Amino acid sequence: MAKELKMEMDIKKVFKQPVPENAPECDAEMVPEKLPAAKKSRTWKEENRKFQEQWETRFLVFLKPSNSISEQVAVCAVCKKEIRQIKMYAMQRHYNTHAGEVEQNYRGEFQRRKLLNDAKTELERQQQPPRDFLKKADQLLVATFKVALLLGQARKSFDEGELVKKIVLAVQPENTLFRELPLSNDMLQRSTRDLANFLQNEIAEKVAASPFYSLCLVESLDVMKYPKIIVCVRFFDCAHCCFTEGVLCQVSLTDRPTGKHIFQSVQARMQECRVSFDNLCGLTADGAAARQGVQAEVLNCFQKSCPQKLFLFHWFVHQEVLASKASMESMDEVESIVKKCISAVNTSGVNKETFTTLCDAGSETHKVLLNYNLVHWLSFNDRVRWLFELRGELIEVLNTISPELSQKLQDPEVHGALLFLKEFLPKLSSLTLELQIPQLTIFDRVEVIHTFRMTIADIVQQLQENQDFSVFSELSGFLGCQDESVQRKVGLAVTKYLRILSEELENCFSEGNFFRQYTFVTDPFSNSGSGFLAADKLTALRDRLASFASLDVRNLQYLLVHMRNNARMKTYFSQPGVTVQQFWLKVYLSEDTYRPLAKVAFLFLSLFSTTVLCERAFSALHCLKGKSQNGLTDANLESSLLVSQETRDPADFPFQELLNFCR
Repeated sequence: MAKELKMEMDIKKVFKQPVPENAPECDAEMVPEKLPAAKKSRTWKEENRKFQEQWETRFLVFLKPSNSISEQVAVCAVCKKEIRQIKMYAMQRHYNTHAGEVEQNYRGEFQRRKLLNDAKTELERQQQPPRDFLKKADQLLVATFKVALLLGQARKSFDEGELVKKIVLAVQPENTLFRELPLSNDMLQRSTRDLANFLQNEIAEKVAASPFYSLCLVESLDVMKYPKIIVCVRFFDCAHCCFTEGVLCQVSLTDRPTGKHIFQSVQARMQECRVSFDNLCGLTADGAAARQGVQAEVLNCFQKSCPQKLFLFHWFVHQEVLASKASMESMDEVESIVKKCISAVNTSGVNKETFTTLCDAGSETHKVLLNYNLVHWLSFNDRVRWLFELRGELIEVLNTISPELSQKLQDPEVHGALLFLKEFLPKLSSLTLELQIPQLTIFDRVEVIHTFRMTIADIVQQLQENQDFSVFSELSGFLGCQDESVQRKVGLAVTKYLRILSEELENCFSEGNFFRQYTFVTDPFSNSGSGFLAADKLTALRDRLASFASLDVRNLQYLLVHMRNNARMKTYFSQPGVTVQQFWLKVYLSEDTYRPLAKVAFLFLSLFSTTVLCERAFSALHCLKGKSQNGLTDANLESSLLVSQETRDPADFPFQELLNFCR
């Protein structure tokens, strides 16, 4: 075979045709060029494609944290599967596999955002390194944060044994490093500032994700007589599916600030906290002073800066303010007599010693009574009760030093008026405490005020028509032994006091009349709620909410009638333990038909109905900045204030997120 192949090659050489000498040269163009090799397509990793933010809500995917762009991996928020090709068609193709479930459960933007936030939180929790694998520096930092958190919540220093014990138990997982724990003043101050910045950022993010939020502003003076404003927010916490209130920031003002200056200062601090006015729905100011002067100008400035028509309130009024206003106009003489009597005992050490000797041994009541508040002593119901407990001893001392005052204090009309205050002021105190319950909605508080005013009206009617004091047992028993003139004069004083108090309640809570017309939020299936369906009330509601661009108020009447006839929704609402907030959350997330109605309910439930949170924050501020500790800067004071209002225990606090935030 090899020989035959060699022979064939020799024959080809022999018979090869020679090229003629005059043959033309080959044209280069006639010679075909060598074709280039086919270009190899790049992989999706080599293309370095970037994840687009709009893919999150469009395809319900989010980017998994990674160290480099080439290692990017997307995660589906619905099924939690990873998508490794960072291309639109890959996202679209995976999204189509869940089209039915998405169409049914995640149509609205709020549901999509909530699903994404929950999925991100779950992934972060899964990726959290175990405590044992934290770096030593991180363990020390977490332990320092725990100490700063507990000290801030307690508003105390290391000199209390119980607090030290609590701190040691809280940092027990890091107790192997306890000797190295940095606890200097500077370190704790830095930790407190980091905690406060984290809490402020946390609130800002939740406010941005909430459909609506409202503000509460209270102005007061600190112990150094510098004006301060505390800003609180109420919003819907998407992560925990509940309405939450929290302190956002503190604003320091100049002496005698104008309303415009107050607004500008608050606006600047809110911009620093990254909280905009886009989803602001209401503003609550402090007390009766907000209806006039500087506070009214503040409300007007906020309204001018917002495209939507805000709900403006002047809600919470202290018990002592209400009681004092009524007593000044109806029982001023009684209050004056009592003040003069106690002042007569206070003016001399001999009188005090005599009064103390007459009182029971070991009783501190007389000392509290003598250290009374000259302005509002009647507003504190305990003072009136203590006065009656020590009335005999007080009169005995007054017989010696001022018989005239003693006679006035024993006057039946004065005695009857004081008995009325002794029995009525605790009822007013109960009203104040009931208004402070955090779980109450704005509709609940409106109903509490209305019920109390109706009770006052019934008492006044009984006094006017029948001179019936039976609602006050002690007063009724006392007046039963008096002549008709004493009964008439005491009745007039009591009636005048109750009327003035009722008028003050009406003035201070006048905004509540609007909400009493639309109780469908708290009881959507009640037959008595037909008032909402009246044409005039429906028109008023549409006009009031027309400025909110995110609300659709065109078919509210039809939606409410339709929902009332929905047996499934009615059954869910009537289940034990289902709150108003939980009901409307379910409607918002799973009932597309009634979502416009649920958004209206969300707006109303997002409104501040009291200034209690601000008042409590001011109490904390006075503890933090006392006469013996007045050197705190505004930044450190705000940080300490925010940490003092944090309610989570160290075991529930997200310290890993705090570490990531500080890096």
